Amino acid sequence: MRQLFAEANAGTVAPYTPPTQEGGRANMPILTARQFRIGLVRGGFTLAQITSAIEAMPEAASKEEAKIEWEYATTFDRMHPLIASVGAALGLSDEQIASMWAAAASH
Repeated sequence: MRQLFAEANAGTVAPYTPPTQEGGRANMPILTARQFRIGLVRGGFTLAQITSAIEAMPEAASKEEAKIEWEYATTFDRMHPLIASVGAALGLSDEQIASMWAAAASH
């Protein structure tokens, strides 16, 4: 502890820099499918709305992958592109998604 204070007084300890928004997302816990879906429902969304948002995507391999992720994934990672694209389709900001994610993680 004394060494840390000595380094701080000598100016050799790097100043604290808060995490970036991207870094904050990367540190959010992985949610189980149950946590994720309950979080959506508690956030005011129906599972049908999520399915509709995915169905509205342009036809491509990414749409098929999104369907597979939604229907079969057992966990959800905050950094997965599906989270951002479906969130945007639902009109959610990144901050709203983060808030819902944190709430879902606590259940």
